[in-house]
Amino acid sequence: MLKLLQNENMKLYTRFRTWFMIAMLLLAVAAIGLVSKYGQADAPAATSWQTDVMQTNQQLQASLLQEHNPETIKWMENQLKINEYALEHNIVPADLSIFSFADEGVELVLLISLCVIVVAGGIVANEFSWGTVKFLLVKPFSRSKILLAKYLCVLQFALTMLLVLLASTILCKGILFGFTPPELPQLLTLPHLSVDAQGSVQESSMIVYLLAKYGLASIELFFVATIAFMLSTVSRNAALAIGISLVLQLVGPSVTSMLASKYSWIKYSLFANTSLSVYMDGGSPLIQGMTLNFSLLVLLAYFVALMTAAWVTFTKRDVAS
Repeated sequence: MLKLLQNENMKLYTRFRTWFMIAMLLLAVAAIGLVSKYGQADAPAATSWQTDVMQTNQQLQASLLQEHNPETIKWMENQLKINEYALEHNIVPADLSIFSFADEGVELVLLISLCVIVVAGGIVANEFSWGTVKFLLVKPFSRSKILLAKYLCVLQFALTMLLVLLASTILCKGILFGFTPPELPQLLTLPHLSVDAQGSVQESSMIVYLLAKYGLASIELFFVATIAFMLSTVSRNAALAIGISLVLQLVGPSVTSMLASKYSWIKYSLFANTSLSVYMDGGSPLIQGMTLNFSLLVLLAYFVALMTAAWVTFTKRDVAS
């Protein structure tokens, strides 16, 4: 099995396309960092993070007097608590630390998903279109192991891209804005601050927080990649698999949100359940009554159905057909 996975990785990383996608991700991170540093015509003079936090608190307090939206008011009040706690305990807030780009970089998971879809949509179909599947099947491995190796290769590539994104955003922040005390000595121990349901500020591991945030953000990526992999196996057409998966990735969540207000059955759809972060952050699910356990069961059912379709097609169908 390990030999099969090594073979799939060798084929993946010897292609120019793979390194082009990685380079594209790094360029996107660099572009965001450069715009953040030099994009403002009247950039403020460099100050200590404590001064920045105090100025932010003054702005929040002024905005609170004019705000009427309950959710916005709650967010502002929580942010004030976090900032005051940070000043009192000499903790650099997340939005001013070297981890700030990593926190914002979650938005680039969409770009990663597009790259992973391209890989997943072609990893099986291209074997048929290039005629190499016959050479693959004569090896002393079962079709199930061959299919599993290809799927694990896709997941490994997705994980690699996520780690590249996380590391590059942290490095970009440090290179452009400096690895300055107290950040550098506390790089691995810098806490993440949040407000719990009782209104108290809590400290947690910044590394764990970022990994959890990236993990939750990548659930949609994981399922769209699985769909692309299934379509690649069933249709044997890379263009079809990639095209349908891209449409689902770009349109699926918004269409699901629009239909949620009219149809209760939409809670059984895939994209109604991929945003698990709403259960972790105390938010509201797409449809009233949905729970974390319900979403996990729905996602499990979709995963089993998709992988079963891919497995049955690949293991039972005649290669020559």
